Amino acid sequence: MIALQAMFTPKPSPQPSTALRAPQVIAKLAQLDGWKLFGDGANVSIEKTFRFPSYLQTMAFAHAVVFMAEAQQHHPELLINAQGCSVRWNSHDVQGISLADFVCASKVDALVAASSN
Repeated sequence: MIALQAMFTPKPSPQPSTALRAPQVIAKLAQLDGWKLFGDGANVSIEKTFRFPSYLQTMAFAHAVVFMAEAQQHHPELLINAQGCSVRWNSHDVQGISLADFVCASKVDALVAASSN
């Protein structure tokens, strides 16, 4: 429960970020389970699709992601349908992928892990 509380605690004002270079993105992506690259150029993002047994569970997950993203002051693109939710992280301010995208992706994975315990 403490880990979840920390996840929803607002962080200090965002620090300026920079886009990661391709080798950095690949190295960070290898540390995450199931996340992949989506798109290209300034629209490149990291994405993972989460499947749930019901639409209600999908929406509960999406709402948890929204609360976590607001606390992090970093917001994903969410694609929701009856079978699940795809989460895409991209740092528009740097026109690419930043460290913040990987931090938030890890937090989404932690949400799922915590809810399955």
